[in-house]
Amino acid sequence: MKPYYQDEQATIYNADSVEALCELRESFDLVVADPPYTTGIASFGEDTKASGWGDIMNSAHFNAAWLRECRRLLEAKQGAAWVFNSWRSLPVLVRTSYEIGWAIKSVLVWDKECIGPGGHQGLRPSYELAALFVHKAFALADRGLPDIWRHKWSSTKPNGHPAEKPVSLVSRMIRESGARHVLDPFLGSGTTLEAAKQEGVTAVGIEIEERWCEVAAKRLQQGVLLCTANVTGQGTRHLVAGTLHPLVRPKCHFIYFMFPESF
Repeated sequence: MKPYYQDEQATIYNADSVEALCELRESFDLVVADPPYTTGIASFGEDTKASGWGDIMNSAHFNAAWLRECRRLLEAKQGAAWVFNSWRSLPVLVRTSYEIGWAIKSVLVWDKECIGPGGHQGLRPSYELAALFVHKAFALADRGLPDIWRHKWSSTKPNGHPAEKPVSLVSRMIRESGARHVLDPFLGSGTTLEAAKQEGVTAVGIEIEERWCEVAAKRLQQGVLLCTANVTGQGTRHLVAGTLHPLVRPKCHFIYFMFPESF
């Protein structure tokens, strides 16, 4: 499987998530996934022609296919997976959990500190959810972590993806989980890879749409991202070098710089 983009810390594959996951043989210690929220309990509405229960079961089957592979790829059964969802799609994820035999350990509430659009009959949404799946040997370093995290967001998405998440939120997931190598099977515009670089860890992203692969690749190239990494055993800051594969235009190369800790 040929990468769409690759540098020393990040790799992007332009591929179907399930097919690509089945081909991967490397080990990860954290998965950050933002699958489509397309189907959930809203399918039971009176004006729908679809079968609500059938929609949930079909979506759960799809989720089981990729989440089962992610579970396989988590290193030495010590890893964890954060899976974004909403109150509508959470029942689908619960059904998925049952189907693959991997229990949801916690549900994180992401408070956006702003309210979204809504009609006259319902409440306007100001949060999304992230389910935490863990292997038995996984442990959070901070035993005092609450299940509500506040990271301000709005309807304006910096990179144009409709489901884009803030870098600060994903960075915190990576940091609090003690991750060193991260997998995102639904990369979108590349937030997880940018967050991983900022945390000084490596990451792999899979995205089926080429246009979002290109956005993510350009995002990783832009200027140069300052990352913290313990490369020599001493604290250093460096600019990350990267090369776009021929599929991405224009083809670019980057120069690797080193700076003292005081930079």
